[in-house]
Amino acid sequence: MATEVKLPKLGQTMEEGTIVSCMVKLGDKVKKGDIIFEVETDKAALEMESPAEGYVNQILVSSGQTITVGDVVLVLGEKDEQVATVKAVAAAEKKVSNEPVAEKPCKAAAVSDSVKIVNLPKLGQTMEEGTIVGCMIKPGDKVKKGDIIFEVETDKAALEMESPAEGFVKHILVDIGQTVAVGKAVAILAGENDNVPQSYADCIKAGGSVDSAAVGKHQEKTPAVLQKVEPVRTSSASTGGKVIASPRARKLAKKLGVDINMVKGTGPSGRIVESDVEASKGKAGAGAVVESSFVPGERIALNRLQKITAQKMLQSKREIPCFYLTVKADVTDLVHFRTLRNKTADIKVSYNDLIMKAVAIGLVKFPIMTGQLDGDNIRLADSIGIGLAISVGDGLVAPIVKDVDKKDIASVAAASINIIDRAKNNKLAPADVEGGCITISNLGAYGIDSFIPIVVPGQCSILGIGQISDVCVPVDGNIMVRKMMCMTLSVDHKVANGAYAAQFLDFVRKVLEDTANFE
Repeated sequence: MATEVKLPKLGQTMEEGTIVSCMVKLGDKVKKGDIIFEVETDKAALEMESPAEGYVNQILVSSGQTITVGDVVLVLGEKDEQVATVKAVAAAEKKVSNEPVAEKPCKAAAVSDSVKIVNLPKLGQTMEEGTIVGCMIKPGDKVKKGDIIFEVETDKAALEMESPAEGFVKHILVDIGQTVAVGKAVAILAGENDNVPQSYADCIKAGGSVDSAAVGKHQEKTPAVLQKVEPVRTSSASTGGKVIASPRARKLAKKLGVDINMVKGTGPSGRIVESDVEASKGKAGAGAVVESSFVPGERIALNRLQKITAQKMLQSKREIPCFYLTVKADVTDLVHFRTLRNKTADIKVSYNDLIMKAVAIGLVKFPIMTGQLDGDNIRLADSIGIGLAISVGDGLVAPIVKDVDKKDIASVAAASINIIDRAKNNKLAPADVEGGCITISNLGAYGIDSFIPIVVPGQCSILGIGQISDVCVPVDGNIMVRKMMCMTLSVDHKVANGAYAAQFLDFVRKVLEDTANFE
C-alpha cells in the first residue's frame, strides 16, 4: 500500500523548508528512521527521517526547492508496486526563481535512468541566484557525492558547491562569470559509458522537459563548454578579483607567510592547490605578476563584491534617513585592563571585542536600537548579532558575531577571531552575514580620529571607531593626559529618534569607561 511522505514540522516556528539534498533514489528500500532528505529551515540545516518502511516509488521534490510543511515529498510502496502518480509540489505552487513560467522551448530526447541533472542549490535562506566563479570539473571527470564541483558567489559570501551524486561529468551547462538562478541546471552526470548527446544538454540548458526512457550506452566525446570571462585586470587564479584556491592551500599559505594573490594555480580552472603554494615559497614574485600601481586613465573592472557593496551603500543613502552622533570615551582604564589581561590570557582580546561587548550591553538596555521598520511597526531583533567590518583582498565584508550579549569577553574574542579568519580566507557562509542589528567599523589603526560610517541596509545603526589618542583633559582641577577614543553613531531616523540614540551611545561610552563590565 502506497504511503505519502510529507515534510514534517521540524521546529516550533517552521513553516517551510528548502530541500538541500536527497539521500534516496527511485527503487531504494528505506526503513523507518532512515535519513531521506537534508532540509534547511530559517534556523538550521536538519535531517529528515522516513516515517515508514518501504520502497521509494516517487520523488516529488528537487534540490534547491522550497516547500511548505505538509507537502508530499515522496511516495513509498511495495517493491515494484504501481501507484497513481502524485502531483509534484513544484508544479504551480512553488517556484525556485522569480522568472515567469513560460512554455518549454524543447523536449529533451530520452536518456538513461542513470543520468543526473545537477541544479544550483539554495545555499542560504535568502539566496535567489549565484555567480559561478570557479569550476573544479571538466567533461569526462569522475566525481563522488560531496566532491567540490563549483565555487559560487552569492550576495553574501563565496561558497563551495558539492556534487549531490556520483557519476561522470557529461556536460557543463554554465560559464565562469555567469549568474544563474537557484534551481538552474549547471551540469549533467551519468554512467561512464552512457551517451548523453549535445542536443539533450542544449535542451536542458534552455529549460526543456525530459523523457525518462533509456538510450544507448556509448560515451560521447563532449567538448568543454565552460568559458572563462577575463576581467580587465586579474590576479592569478582569480575571477572578478576573487582568488580561487583550495582551503588547504589557503591554510598553508597563511602558515608559510605566502601571499596567495601572487601564486599561480595549476589546478582546474587555474585553482591554487597546496603544491602551488609550496612551489612558491621563497620565490620573489611567484606566479602571475600583479601590477603595483594603476595607469592614469585606466578602467578598472569591479569584482562582484565591490558591485554588491556599491549597490548596498547606494540603497542605504536612498532609503535610510540618518542622523549622526559623536562622543569621546576615556578609555585609559580600558587600555590598561586589556594590556594586563592579554599578558596571561590564552585568547587575546582586541579593542573591537571590548567595543562589541559594550555595544551588546547597550542594545539590551535600549532594544529599539535593534529594530527595523516593518509596516506600521518596529520589529525588534530576535537576538543580538553585531557586524564587524573587515577589509579583505577584493573588497569589504561585515560578518556577524552572534549572541554577543550572552558571551563573556573571552568568547566574544574567540568568535571574532574565527569569523575574521574565515572572512580573510573566503570561507564565510550565508549565515555568517545574516542576523545583524548594528555594525562596528574601526579605522583607528589607520590614524583616523573620526568618520561617519554608512548604515548597512537591514540594520538600525553603525558605529564608527577612531584611533585612541593621548589628550590633555581637566580632571578635578588638574590637567591630566588621558587616552581618548572618538565614536560616531549613524542612526536610521525611521527607527530611533535622536534622544533615544543619544542615551544609547552615552551608555555605551560609560560601559567602556568602567572595566568592571568586562571582568
